[in-house]
Amino acid sequence: MIMLESEIANLYTAAIMVFAALVPVLNPFGGAMFFLTLTNGVDPHVRSAMANRIGLYSLIVLVVCLFAGNIILNFFGISIGVLRMAGGIVLFSAGWQALNAPAQEDGAPSGQPKSARALSTMAFYPFTLPLTTGPGAISVAVALGATPYEDVGQLVGTLLGLGLSIALVWVCYRYCDRITRAIGAAGSDALARIFSFILICLGVSTFWAGFSELWAQL
Repeated sequence: MIMLESEIANLYTAAIMVFAALVPVLNPFGGAMFFLTLTNGVDPHVRSAMANRIGLYSLIVLVVCLFAGNIILNFFGISIGVLRMAGGIVLFSAGWQALNAPAQEDGAPSGQPKSARALSTMAFYPFTLPLTTGPGAISVAVALGATPYEDVGQLVGTLLGLGLSIALVWVCYRYCDRITRAIGAAGSDALARIFSFILICLGVSTFWAGFSELWAQL
């Protein structure tokens, strides 16, 4: 009985700790704004399907990093610094493309919109990796996986906290289009430009963090 109570206590503690550690680096609220920016003008049903895929892919990525992250990174000789530099470049590229994209009302002459199939292929890259589960989330999951589990309760709590974090991401992404309805097309475009610039800044910041880490190791 005492052992069961201990496992339940470890379950709650681990769930809260993992949730608190992952949510800041996943940044579901900011990520939802970037997701809305990069899918500006997309059919709401297609966006909802993409949000479902992103939630599933993010869960898979974090679970793999939790249980096999250290093995994979060591096998390919990839450090967290290199991961951050590569992620920063991709974030900068995505933000730059979104910043220079035509406004929604001016988008028709520039070319045909992406098909639902083409958009579904973007659910993993760049929306899941590195926009949602970026270097920060991966490094946290790898660090959590490197810590030995005391009992089954702690393992279950870790998975529960991870699942709750992804659930919050899914909710934010799934209902981000309500912002567009509230502020209108012009306000949505202005918001898209602002968050595109912030995404570029995040890319530079992530790249610099990885570069500084590698430079310090020279």
